[in-house]
Amino acid sequence: MNPEWLRYYITAKLNGSVEDLDFNPDDFIARVNSDLVGKYVNIASRAANFITQHFDGALNFTGDTEALLTAGRATAFLVHKSYEAREFGKAMRDIMTVADGINHEFDARRPWVLAKDAAKRRELQNVCSYALYGFKLLSVLLAPVLPELTTRVAKQFFGLERTFTWADAESLPQSITPYQHLMTRVDAKQLDALFDIDEKESAIVTTATPPPVHAT
Repeated sequence: MNPEWLRYYITAKLNGSVEDLDFNPDDFIARVNSDLVGKYVNIASRAANFITQHFDGALNFTGDTEALLTAGRATAFLVHKSYEAREFGKAMRDIMTVADGINHEFDARRPWVLAKDAAKRRELQNVCSYALYGFKLLSVLLAPVLPELTTRVAKQFFGLERTFTWADAESLPQSITPYQHLMTRVDAKQLDALFDIDEKESAIVTTATPPPVHAT
């Protein structure tokens, strides 16, 4: 199983105090599949295809990009404060709120409709570019929790020769490479198999023949 699934799940439940953490398999599956795949990775998989197909991977931003970057800085500042205060669950909630907003805006702009109209190609490129800046921002913010995944995003998707730094939250990406699958959904059968192994090992221990006891 992907260990970064568990890293995210635990992080999303931690706060600044010391508390016990219960692992709930159903909650684990729902949280990972909804947040990481359905919200975060979903942005790249949807927007990248339009950019690759129609613009050869080039991004282009129109409108008030300074306002976009200002919003990115504000989000990064908020999440940074939560990390420093060890309010990791709050950081993950704030990150996923941003992801929800990006997905909502993407749906509202209906790029699949824009793609059918040659006169609206510039608008299409802009809509997808804004979404992919959002995906980059989210990747920077998630890098402390998902280092392996976000390193792939930085190097393979955005073409950087390094991992993300926090300052990358304040810069617009210029291009992308063709989208490659980033993360699969958790399958309940994987957890069933994992716990089945534990149960079998436990049964072996409890049914083993005890050693003979010698009288003294």
